[in-house]
Amino acid sequence: MSAADPGGRIRRVAVALDASPHSLQGLTLAAGIAAALNAELEGVFVEDTELLRLAGLPFLRELRIATLCESALDAERLERELRAAARGVRERLERTASELGVVSSFRVWRGDLEAEILGAGLDAELFALGRIGRFAPLRRRPRPIVPKHRGGGLLVGVLYSGSEGATRALSIAVELGIRHAASLVVILQPATRADAATLRNRVLEQLGTLREQTRLVSLEATDAAGLAATVRNLGMDLLILDETNPLLARTSLWSSLETLGCPVAIGR
Repeated sequence: MSAADPGGRIRRVAVALDASPHSLQGLTLAAGIAAALNAELEGVFVEDTELLRLAGLPFLRELRIATLCESALDAERLERELRAAARGVRERLERTASELGVVSSFRVWRGDLEAEILGAGLDAELFALGRIGRFAPLRRRPRPIVPKHRGGGLLVGVLYSGSEGATRALSIAVELGIRHAASLVVILQPATRADAATLRNRVLEQLGTLREQTRLVSLEATDAAGLAATVRNLGMDLLILDETNPLLARTSLWSSLETLGCPVAIGR
């Protein structure tokens, strides 16, 4: 975990937010995780500098979905709308945190969403990220038909490669399984086919009493598309992985967020 957390306990859960429905769903999920882990909830409202830059280009036009009216992009109006959206999201965050008895904080972050969000000055041990900004669709995409998991509760997946970071990510999932009565799926990410048995044994040892109610699957394709297919087929509500995983490379991360169908929580 971070240097501020030598004992390994999750002290703060951060969540990236904007005013989109996907973002607000992510807030609810992150707040529930913070409550289950007795952690502080930090909301980070994202102002994408690329969007603001585009608003200053004179040849771009804006089409309002509600009225179907077309007009030039107004950078000043966009700034006002972002400030108003931030106030609304902050109120939603504070209300949600209060209902769950969670300590919360809120701040506005402005930067390059793709390049900088993972290093946005966060000292949280767990960072929840879903489809926000220009990665959130204008219309809600239908979720794929997936098999219902037993019990109907939260289904948490964790990507496990055997690394130190992956072990910490699995520990977070186990804690959620115990405290939040979540069902777990561990996705094994072996470097070679021969490593799969070793990873499986390590996972079973770390699961302890949860081993009987945890499903273990192997990641057949090791790219972002293979991971997305596995997550969608299993119908996961949340995927946890550590920040050193190669699938969190810039291109892979945004490709995955577009296709996963669920938020990711990144152990830091």
